[in-house]
Amino acid sequence: MQLRINPDRQVTPFTCGHCDSEHLRIRGLIDNEHGAFAVYLAYLYNHGDVHEAYVDVVMDDNWNPDSPLDPSPNRTTFGCRIGPVEGSPAPACSLVQAAPFHEGDPFYGDRLDRDRALPHPWLPLFWATIDHLLAQEPDMNAHVYCVNAASVEG
Repeated sequence: MQLRINPDRQVTPFTCGHCDSEHLRIRGLIDNEHGAFAVYLAYLYNHGDVHEAYVDVVMDDNWNPDSPLDPSPNRTTFGCRIGPVEGSPAPACSLVQAAPFHEGDPFYGDRLDRDRALPHPWLPLFWATIDHLLAQEPDMNAHVYCVNAASVEG
């Protein structure tokens, strides 16, 4: 499967409800060779030099190209935290409750928690999507791996 981040992504600042500092939210579409594949929402936090991201990936096996916000019966959202973990020099990904602040919003469909995500048949597709985002989403990559984008470009 070939994944591609649609260039029409939206990067917007938001204020953290816990610390009142500004962070970034990224919303974008991921396409595969058949068209629309998933929507991702990444929230990039930096609390006390701890760089972490919370990412929701909304997947659907029947995206309506004329009205992609209308969910189908199989619309499913997975969520993960990406960041430092004890005993590891590299960031790690952990399943978390998907879209925790969007309960009742039909766009997200079935919002999975860790226990329900683990046996889900789409879990390998979710992890492949996260791998793709970490490698190809420039803001997410720079944030999670603490890369200074200015020094890379210069």
